[in-house]
Amino acid sequence: MEIFWRLMFGHLLADFTFQTDFINRWKRASFAGLLVHCLMHPAFYIVLCRPYLRENWIDNPFFHLNGWSCIVLLFVAHLLEDWWRVYTISRYGMPDNTLFLGWDQVIHYSVIFAVAPIAAVGAVTSGFFPEKWPVLGCLFVLATHTCTVVVYFVEKDLYGAEFPGFDEKYLAMAERLVLALCFLFPGRAGAAALAAGWLGVMLLLRRRRMSDMRAFTFYAGAAFAGVCGLAARAVYY
Repeated sequence: MEIFWRLMFGHLLADFTFQTDFINRWKRASFAGLLVHCLMHPAFYIVLCRPYLRENWIDNPFFHLNGWSCIVLLFVAHLLEDWWRVYTISRYGMPDNTLFLGWDQVIHYSVIFAVAPIAAVGAVTSGFFPEKWPVLGCLFVLATHTCTVVVYFVEKDLYGAEFPGFDEKYLAMAERLVLALCFLFPGRAGAAALAAGWLGVMLLLRRRRMSDMRAFTFYAGAAFAGVCGLAARAVYY
């Protein structure tokens, strides 16, 4: 699963961390913007999967495709899916809601799973988490940028909320990142105390209006970060 988790990390980086507000607006307005966004994905895949690119990722009696070929397939599939999403929203008025976001991500993850081999050639470790760092990378992107997008879509569907401004967005991500990192502190009691203490700081900042997040954003984000932090601890230790 080495290649799978490296591809997942690359996908989350390209689809969330490096898909800025500008890139998101640009890809919805022109094909050039969509192409730039989609090209970020193979760029991350190549960097993260460099040791495995010459290996056959798909190797069966019908197809023999190495890493380079599979990355091209991932790029084409991502381009088609994102183009279809933008097209149906703009042409047919499909609601750009949480369900559509979830469907979009399921398609991307399914294609990644389809091309990633179960085990890389010459792998020295096995299991579902053969390497810790790409899994931890995925969890910390989920706790920060992905959480921001998911919470926004849910709030938009429920309350008609606007996307958070720059200050609110990055302050919330910083708070959630610190909360998730607290769970990596050695010792269960120490990690729990540190996480509880930081959560108290977050609540104090919000109560004193130094943090202007909506209640749903705050509590849903904290819960999301807590789950990611616990998962990170389970993987790390």
